[in-house]
Amino acid sequence: MRWSAMAVFLGGAVLMAGCATGAAPGDSVPSHRPSVVRGPSGTLDVVVREPADRGARTVRYLRVEDDAGRSVLERQLRTSPAELSAPLAAARYRVVTWLRSCVSGSCQGATEADLGRAVGICGTQVTIAAGAVARVSVDAPSDGGCAMKSG
Repeated sequence: MRWSAMAVFLGGAVLMAGCATGAAPGDSVPSHRPSVVRGPSGTLDVVVREPADRGARTVRYLRVEDDAGRSVLERQLRTSPAELSAPLAAARYRVVTWLRSCVSGSCQGATEADLGRAVGICGTQVTIAAGAVARVSVDAPSDGGCAMKSG
């Protein structure tokens, strides 16, 4: 291979590698589309009781994991109060929530790089039965504490 052809080949390889997201295949959280739920299903409703101005200072995350700990659904919620209602296959899940503060002071338009570390982490198990609504309530006072219960 001639040097000019090799330079073009290597340059293309570097360019393509630079476009990668950095996440290993299978590590990203799958998007949740209700139309993908097959078989018996129910609904998960999550309501977070938190200060009304929380969205100005922090971003809340809600994640739903299957029995094996794999993410089924994850949402970044910038408004308060945080709420989620989603159809899911009938099964047992773990619901986890946490906060990340907006280090630049404003959460308006904040990117991942503008957010602090995860704090106020809590979770609970929930079983979604076919045709039923499983409710999870989160108590997240302004002191950064967190408590969850299902039922």
